Amino acid sequence: MLAPWQVSLAMRMMRDNLGSAISISEVASLCRLSLCYFVRAFTNTVGIAPYAWFVQQRIVCAKGLLADTALPLVQVALECGFSDQAHFTKAFAKASGITPAKWRRQICTS
Repeated sequence: MLAPWQVSLAMRMMRDNLGSAISISEVASLCRLSLCYFVRAFTNTVGIAPYAWFVQQRIVCAKGLLADTALPLVQVALECGFSDQAHFTKAFAKASGITPAKWRRQICTS
């Protein structure tokens, strides 16, 4: 299990770097833990692996941009830390069960 300060620090670092190419190894180092132990402890504490949590936060960021802006999908993808639109669409569809374009259309019509 991670100490509360480690959970808070790890989550804050990941949230603050959604658009960056931060590695889970860097987050583990910041928490003063080895990568292997950090992944196991984060998963046990939070209930989801750190990279999966990080991707979830990127999807939350993307949903905010899709709902509140008219940015093209490629720009949303890049601002939320995805390497390209294809990777973004695949991750978004896996997490939400719908593509980002369809999600945006549904939000705009409701």
